[in-house]
Amino acid sequence: MQNVAVLYLDEDDRKVWEGTLAGVPGLVSITVGSDPTVSLQSLRSMRSTLRVVALSAQLYPGKYSELVPMLREACPGAELLLVSRDGSAPPLKPLFADRIRHLTISPAVEEPHSESLPAVIAMLVERRPWEIASCLREGTPVHSYRLDSSEDKELLIGQLERVLSGEGEEMELLRQKGSLLADELLENAMYNAPRGSRGDRLFSKGQRRAMLPQEQITFSFGFDGNTLALKLTDNWGSLEPDQVLEYLTRNEEPSSMNDDAGGRGLFIIWRFLDQFHVDVEPGQRTTVGGQLQLCSKLEPDSPRGFHITKHMEEKAA
Repeated sequence: MQNVAVLYLDEDDRKVWEGTLAGVPGLVSITVGSDPTVSLQSLRSMRSTLRVVALSAQLYPGKYSELVPMLREACPGAELLLVSRDGSAPPLKPLFADRIRHLTISPAVEEPHSESLPAVIAMLVERRPWEIASCLREGTPVHSYRLDSSEDKELLIGQLERVLSGEGEEMELLRQKGSLLADELLENAMYNAPRGSRGDRLFSKGQRRAMLPQEQITFSFGFDGNTLALKLTDNWGSLEPDQVLEYLTRNEEPSSMNDDAGGRGLFIIWRFLDQFHVDVEPGQRTTVGGQLQLCSKLEPDSPRGFHITKHMEEKAA
């Protein structure tokens, strides 16, 4: 069964990725060359089983900016994944326009903590949400806390800092980044996620408040000595995947000074995490999180990937 297709620009492009993708089950490699229509015909013949189409950034958006709408028509049931290398990333505007929700940026030299492209593809094929334990060493404790009020925020940040105890500049920098990320995640969940029937915010930022009777906000984190993973889940489900892309794109502009609800906060979270995940079940749940490394060499303005997934609630038969 052919579950995954990978589209390359040419043979040189194929050679860049073939080692990384070796062993991915059900994979078909297609070199597009100068005529994408032939490749699209091949995809149409696999559309009934195709789950993921991975696109090299050598192809899109620069070479064939019109390729994504053509792919959606040829294989409407497949998830699209854009893959880039060498520390570069495509501009977000065309990705936002074409609703590309998955971008992986692999370093030229693979490192132990690098995002595994086969693991990403498996996650998309199986339609699995990201889990915090997936990027931590086996057996690493995951600490989870449910908020009762806004006053819990500082307590939870303190718990995180205690887990990140240790000496040295790298550990101190990780503590600072972890505290900043925890603050942004918790603020977003407490003040931006709660919405009324008309989409208006129910609470003002900084307002002291208790959680509503049916409200659930859970903050989770784990540290395995090298990787810090963070996850914030709320049961509002008020964030749409296209909103996330819009926020990232809007705030990427150098002239942007946007500090609107959800916009600047999500952008900061994306720029500080080495890997960024958003999983949304509309009206039911939103999860935002990812991981960063003790020895991360990524600067805040370095390109990052993202995975923004939408899951629909399963209806009882």
